[in-house]
Amino acid sequence: MEISTRLIENKSEILISGVMNDYAEYMEMKNIIKSKIANDVGLVFYFMNANSISSYILGYILKLKEIDKRDIDIIVSNAKLYNFLCDIDFDDFFDIKIK
Repeated sequence: MEISTRLIENKSEILISGVMNDYAEYMEMKNIIKSKIANDVGLVFYFMNANSISSYILGYILKLKEIDKRDIDIIVSNAKLYNFLCDIDFDDFFDIKIK
């Protein structure tokens, strides 16, 4: 798994490429968000080359949206992941797109 970030038009884009294999990778992603990204900007999560998303990340994204009141969009790279997110009703909370 690789994580990179960039700031574009007052939104921080978080690119997560590949599959998250363990809890340590989740903590790395969480620490990047906490340390590098300001609390007053929106977030765009890009999940590239992944067929699933760890429940750790799903829970953290929900926390950012519901408790921290962050503006969050999700972009995925394939229909399988898009359909999974719709099946678990993430599309009720987030704008989810395929690119």
